[in-house]
Amino acid sequence: MAETGDGSRLPSPLDVLTSDVHSRLEFHKYAYIDCVGIKNALDCVIEEKVKLQQEQNAIVQLAAEKDGLTKKNEELVAEIKSLKEKLQANESSNLLQGSGFQQSQSGRAQTGSMQKRKRQSGDEDADEHELMEGLSGMDNPDQGLSTEHEGARREISDIHSTLIKGFIDISNTGGRNIAIKYIGQLDDRPFLPACLKKLPPKEAQKKSSELYHFWQEQIMNPEWNPFNTVTVEGITKIVDVSDEKLQELCAAWGEEVYKAVVNCLTEIHESGNLRDRTIVPELWNFKGKRKATISESIEYVCSQVKRLSDTKNRRTRRAR
Repeated sequence: MAETGDGSRLPSPLDVLTSDVHSRLEFHKYAYIDCVGIKNALDCVIEEKVKLQQEQNAIVQLAAEKDGLTKKNEELVAEIKSLKEKLQANESSNLLQGSGFQQSQSGRAQTGSMQKRKRQSGDEDADEHELMEGLSGMDNPDQGLSTEHEGARREISDIHSTLIKGFIDISNTGGRNIAIKYIGQLDDRPFLPACLKKLPPKEAQKKSSELYHFWQEQIMNPEWNPFNTVTVEGITKIVDVSDEKLQELCAAWGEEVYKAVVNCLTEIHESGNLRDRTIVPELWNFKGKRKATISESIEYVCSQVKRLSDTKNRRTRRAR
């Protein structure tokens, strides 16, 4: 009889099916893990590709900006060169005018001497004819120099206007030596601190605004003329410090507000804008506390263009 022990028992169909299912589950489990790993790797590749594309686009954009800046820089350099040539031409015109004036004076002296000699010789007709010729000869050089001088003045005025327009287009951020100052516009900075010394913060804010606008209107009023040029201890003062309104302002709101109004009035007087009392933009040297000359304004523009160009070049090199 055959032995029927456990070791010789054949697996049942259920055991075979169970083992097969277990194997398939293990296969799919590892396949899923591999799939997730592949997906993560693919995501990393895609992300890296996007980053590289963005960097490439940034480099292309910087290169385009550099080209545009270089072109603009060349245009500015050419314009500045043209402006300098016009200024040099104007200086030469001034020198020629001085020379022409001397020649005119010399011509007048020679004509006078000639006239005297002719009169002494009794030839009055010849004297009159010679005198008219001399005067005619003198008139033409003076007229030519005057026309040249007027043309140079117009060119300088155009340069000045162009510079003002250019500086207005540039926002006036702090720290600039050369910028636009609006002559006739009152400085509002001292008003709030002066009001805070006497009023609560909310009331001070409102009062400072009212006070500022009131004194701006006073400054713009052509009928108010608190001007009286006097020299005190070697210092020339244009504004009449004994003016009743100014004295009341100083007593009520302090020295700083008073100085702001006086300084604004002084600038208006020095600019020759007393009749209109309009706010006028002017090139201003804030470091020197005075009007900026055309030459130093052009030099400032050149330095700013060079600084901007250097900054763009550094950024382009870093991007690469």
